[in-house]
Amino acid sequence: MLAKVLQGEYRIVLSAALTIGFFSLLSKLLGVVRNRIFAGEFGAGDTLDAYFTAFLIPDFLYNILIVGVLSSVFIPVFAEYLVRDRAEAWRLVNVVLTVFAALLIIFSCGAIIFAPQLIGLIAVGFDDTKQALTVELARIMFVSAVLLGVSNIVSSILQTHKMFFSFALAPVMYNLGIIIGALFFVGPFGAQGLALGVVLGALLHLGIQLPSLFRLGFSFRPLFDLWHPGLRAIIRLSLPRTVGLAAQQFNFVVITAMASTISAGSIAVFNFANDLQYVPIGIIAFAFVSAVFPLLSASFARRDMRSFLDEFYLAVNQILFLVIPVSVFLILERAQIVRVLFGYGEFSWEDTRLTAAVLGAFALSIFAQSLVPLFVRAFYALHNTKTPVFINICSVFVNIGLSFYFLHLMRADGAFAHAVSALFRVSDLDATILALPLAFSLSSVINLLWLYFALSRAVVPFDSVPILRSLTRINIATLAMALVVYPALVMLSSVVNMQTFLGIFLQGVGAFVAGITAYGVVAYLLKIPEFFIFRQAFFLPVKKIFLSRIFPISTDTPDKL
Repeated sequence: MLAKVLQGEYRIVLSAALTIGFFSLLSKLLGVVRNRIFAGEFGAGDTLDAYFTAFLIPDFLYNILIVGVLSSVFIPVFAEYLVRDRAEAWRLVNVVLTVFAALLIIFSCGAIIFAPQLIGLIAVGFDDTKQALTVELARIMFVSAVLLGVSNIVSSILQTHKMFFSFALAPVMYNLGIIIGALFFVGPFGAQGLALGVVLGALLHLGIQLPSLFRLGFSFRPLFDLWHPGLRAIIRLSLPRTVGLAAQQFNFVVITAMASTISAGSIAVFNFANDLQYVPIGIIAFAFVSAVFPLLSASFARRDMRSFLDEFYLAVNQILFLVIPVSVFLILERAQIVRVLFGYGEFSWEDTRLTAAVLGAFALSIFAQSLVPLFVRAFYALHNTKTPVFINICSVFVNIGLSFYFLHLMRADGAFAHAVSALFRVSDLDATILALPLAFSLSSVINLLWLYFALSRAVVPFDSVPILRSLTRINIATLAMALVVYPALVMLSSVVNMQTFLGIFLQGVGAFVAGITAYGVVAYLLKIPEFFIFRQAFFLPVKKIFLSRIFPISTDTPDKL
């Protein structure tokens, strides 16, 4: 039974998307557990600064060589080969595995040798001891880049064959490996145990997918053929995407370098808050983009632009219906969320307040961060990769420029610094780190607006009315929710013991239940279509979603669902 589930084929798009979304949720929750363990064991200090910084270089290598080249290109090329000649398709897989594994090993070995110089370029604010620890952790983590690279290729093969279960489960296994490292490897190996946990997670990420791959009849044969037409097509088509990802990775490198100059723990605080705000983005945006991208591509292939726009409008409205209230919850309950998730052990109250403030700054742009991938994929469906890549690269430089400017304003101790400190309820000294998430949020909104106007010119007849009509009603419902949540937090603070974990947890959950109830009632009264769609989906049996695969996508009105 387990093997059947792991290796089963999904034939309905939204069923696959819901499976991916479910395991993405589970993976994000495990990521929160992972960070809670990190926070409790080490606090926001030098060790976690070194860990997160060390993670950057192997992650950069993996994203450029694998994600950039294969994420959106390998699948259509491989699928085309499968239609023409299955034997030649498997030959292409062997070529891709051989070439990219070799490249990863070569680059990883080079990075291991020059790790001190690379870390020195990034961690400009670290002292010698902290840099030495970062180098040790990075050298261990380079093994994970190779494993994840191979595993990502396997994931693409399984997706092509509509075998989504083990592909969706792989990130869960990855986080489990990191958690095992934090719990069991740190004792005997010290901070290096964290890096060993990353390697274990990468091994589990690959291992959970191999049985499904072998079930397809695959047998690995090393083939180093740089002139294979399929490989050359993949590399040629992936260049714009690779350039865009390189810019994004460069963005995080620069941000980390700036954070290293602020104070000990700044990098850890930034990453904790970023991971938290990315939970709804990773779950909601990833699931919807995965589901709608094939539909957009199919509509464009038929030159049915009305269908293209209908699917696009529906996806935008459904994403906004979920992420806007989530953003407000994160802003209003940021202190409760951070205290409950991270507030124990070595993670101090000051760490909590600062992480909560950074989370609030990130949450301002969750709606933009969630929609950007959808707009980018809409351009991809139009066979236009250059426009979104150009816009994203420009947005990266906007973010870097704003980060430097906001850091200057925060360090100048003027009106801007005092206003930010007062808004997020932290001291002027601690508030310096807020320059980075504020710059990130503003640049994310600029990125979305630029993509929006570019797409509206590229697709005729693009109409903003369906989005704006739904957005207006969603904002009204969200305002009603906020007017319930804040008083509920104040009232419950006088009822529960705010000095205990249970008291803070009950306060946050109570206000959340009251707020989500208000949001649902107002959404019902305003007849927001997305409310009825999600209510229908919520009550579908889990068995139908995950086993029967009979939950189709529909753009019908709520009464017809």
